[in-house]
Amino acid sequence: MVFRITGIGAMSAMALPLALPPVRMLLQEERGVSFQVGPAFYRRQSSLARDLGILVAAVHRQQTGNLRVVDVMSGCGVRAVRYLLQARADFVWANDACNQLTELLALNLSQGQSLNSGAEEEKFEHWRITREDAHKVLLDCALRKEYYDLIDVDSFGSDTLCVGPAIGAVKYGGLVYLTSTDGFCAGGRRRHNALSSYGAFVNPMPFANEIGLRMLIGCAVREAATRNMSVIPVFSNYSYHGPVFRTMLRVESRRKLVNKDYGFIVYCKQCGQSQDIQFEGLGDIACCCKHPKEKGSLVVTGPLWIGPLHDRKQVEGMTEVARDWGWITRSTSESPVDMHILEELLEVMVNESEPGLPSGYIKMDEIGKRGKVRVPRRKDFIDRLQQEGYVASRSHVERRAVKTNCPMDKCIELVRSMEIITASRSILDSPQHADPGSRTNGVMVG
Repeated sequence: MVFRITGIGAMSAMALPLALPPVRMLLQEERGVSFQVGPAFYRRQSSLARDLGILVAAVHRQQTGNLRVVDVMSGCGVRAVRYLLQARADFVWANDACNQLTELLALNLSQGQSLNSGAEEEKFEHWRITREDAHKVLLDCALRKEYYDLIDVDSFGSDTLCVGPAIGAVKYGGLVYLTSTDGFCAGGRRRHNALSSYGAFVNPMPFANEIGLRMLIGCAVREAATRNMSVIPVFSNYSYHGPVFRTMLRVESRRKLVNKDYGFIVYCKQCGQSQDIQFEGLGDIACCCKHPKEKGSLVVTGPLWIGPLHDRKQVEGMTEVARDWGWITRSTSESPVDMHILEELLEVMVNESEPGLPSGYIKMDEIGKRGKVRVPRRKDFIDRLQQEGYVASRSHVERRAVKTNCPMDKCIELVRSMEIITASRSILDSPQHADPGSRTNGVMVG
């Protein structure tokens, strides 16, 4: 097999022979796209996160008319192939430092050549493969002022080395897709590692998995600010396998760091209440609960992102694209499992975008434990919170939790009132409390 080399460790779509030789590997499929995995790392459970990335890319192309993508840690290239075939990317640059994956990437990406079959379109290069260090690829893009619409950085652990260069290599208004799998930092077990990698000192809190998302976004906020730029989350997604924290960010030009959405989270161990604190309020940290304060009862985490995790309009646009493509349906009762999961996730993301929702969430079990009450169904509790005028939503991070601006003490009070109402209805509905004039010795009378 002969490829035309376009640079050190690089090959292009224009250099492909007429037919690639068959490679005996396990064939996989995602959303109708077939690809080979070979020796590359591949996790089927991450297909949902890839769905979200493709949907955002498609929305971006609809809005701007352009989509040029750099996937700097491609692996087998499933993301790159899906950007090319499903999001209709004009160009995809697939990079992976592993030399053994070059032929595999070429095999998978060659599917994209049939996308634009016109004679004129065949003159253009639609994809490129390199085997360079991801950090070097991104720095090289910025140095050559070759900016892209979407930079995908699917990294492992707490590797944040590529966050700044990725932001520097994207167009204004473009997208950066970041990944972290550092559950230890998110849980407050490696606080100094979190400080060095993400710029946040993370203490243990009951909503650690949301903290993982916010510290990753906060890292990007800080890196963007050093470049006179800003980032806003399009969506954020936590996956329990790994765990994996992902966020898609839109990059804009801005001259100063706006700290309204970049600050600290304070948690009270005594009452279970959390609050968002901006830099200006650091000297006035306190909890208004009636519990006696002890040393260490208030813990602080930050600085990190304390704003919304998703952009409501963008998620609604993603939902429309998913519906047009048949990835979700209007009637979930007859949908396959993957359709139902994607639709539910997008719906929860829209709910989580409600203005007024603070950072973190409250677990239903914690309400029951602190108030010594039987907790109701999550949906019933959210309805009650909204009836009382509070903002409330499900959390995509934790199924048995609610996001709300209602204080913990008030949540316990509302659950108790719901328990009393339920108990009263049960008593009234029991046979012993039926109309005494309607029965005689257990026999109905007219």
